[in-house]
Amino acid sequence: MENKKLFRDSAVVGLALFATFFGAGNLVFPPIVGMLSGSQWGMGAFGLLLTAIILPVLGMIAVNNSGSDVRILFGHAHKNFYTISCALGWFFCSLGSTIPKVAATTHEVGIKPLLPNLPIEVTLIVFFAILYFFCRQKGEVIDKVGKYLTPLLVGIMAIILIKGVADPVGTPAATPSVANPLSFAMHQGYLIGDLTLGLMAANLFIRSLKDKGYSEKDSKKGIYIAGLVCICVMFLIYTGLTYIGAQGASFYDANVDQTKLLSGMVYNIFGKTGQVLFGLVVALACLTTGVSVATAIAEFFQDFFKNKISYNTLLLIICVAGVILARMGVAKIIIFVVPIFYTVYPPFIVFTFLGLFDRFVPNDGVYKGAVFTALLFGFIDALAFIFPGLSGVFAHLAIIPLYSLGFGWVVPSVIMAIVVGCIYRNKPRMYFNTETGVLEANAK
Repeated sequence: MENKKLFRDSAVVGLALFATFFGAGNLVFPPIVGMLSGSQWGMGAFGLLLTAIILPVLGMIAVNNSGSDVRILFGHAHKNFYTISCALGWFFCSLGSTIPKVAATTHEVGIKPLLPNLPIEVTLIVFFAILYFFCRQKGEVIDKVGKYLTPLLVGIMAIILIKGVADPVGTPAATPSVANPLSFAMHQGYLIGDLTLGLMAANLFIRSLKDKGYSEKDSKKGIYIAGLVCICVMFLIYTGLTYIGAQGASFYDANVDQTKLLSGMVYNIFGKTGQVLFGLVVALACLTTGVSVATAIAEFFQDFFKNKISYNTLLLIICVAGVILARMGVAKIIIFVVPIFYTVYPPFIVFTFLGLFDRFVPNDGVYKGAVFTALLFGFIDALAFIFPGLSGVFAHLAIIPLYSLGFGWVVPSVIMAIVVGCIYRNKPRMYFNTETGVLEANAK
């Protein structure tokens, strides 16, 4: 009975994890991969599985595997790495981008096509009022998302996918529009950036099982179950969306807008009813992501300010800021956060893979060498984005293996992990003590 209860609770966490990852961007992304992959849409779906689904889930598992708190994982690189990177990440990437973006997307993609004359302010006020309602009792957020919002989202998605797969309205292009659908999908999945959420929000999901009274051992087991549930649900939905997008070759050319492709295909499958279904799916996908991210932001800054500002006050600030920023529109919101993403993503990937194999890492020098090298290359990529006129300068880095593919940080990070690991070979490993807030030698 206890195992059944653990599986059930872990499945709820897995559904909430899926809902956190599955925002509106993830909804419209697989169809364009399917369309450009043509008859090889299955390879496109597999590429998305590797980098857009499995990689973000591995981020959470890496935290779980290395000590159940992201501060322990990040502490191997530097005692302040968690505070600085997460403060920047939550403030700029999440509060400054994700939260207002999901609200603005709800209006522009989900509501405006149905109610073109409705002011965006009305949508935003309603959106953040609902978000505040679901977030205000933080100990119940994961249960609310996993038990109520996610099943509704998955249920509507199932209706669209079953009809779209069982009764195709078009035929995939015989020849793909991209040279290699697998590598194309993998690279595009990598650029979605959900790994940042997998790492930074990991504590929220791990704690949700501990709060139910499960032991450390059972909680860790439950996170593996939750990760598997999330992967399975995401893969089924991504595969269905990829196939529906592949059918779009019968109606659109390769330059079609991502949102227009999906909304158009849903309309082709269901007619006018499809517009309503699409609007509901977009609104739910944005809301579930917003609820989980807003909760994680409020929890982080409550700890950051040492409980001097209450959780609900921070949540209210987040909602008010979200309304103000979301009025800028999706396009303007995305632009300023791209350099930050370029900077933090390479070291976050390093943390993920080192965290997965943490028991085999001999010392913290391996973390320091690999993480800060990846961070340097991420910063260079950010500069290249901000200052495109300096492309000639950055072109000299093309001699580095994999640089032209966007992975120039990989080989240097491996080399520096070995070099700095050798320098630290006689030093003890340091672990972040979540109770005292300091690093301690060999005190995991």
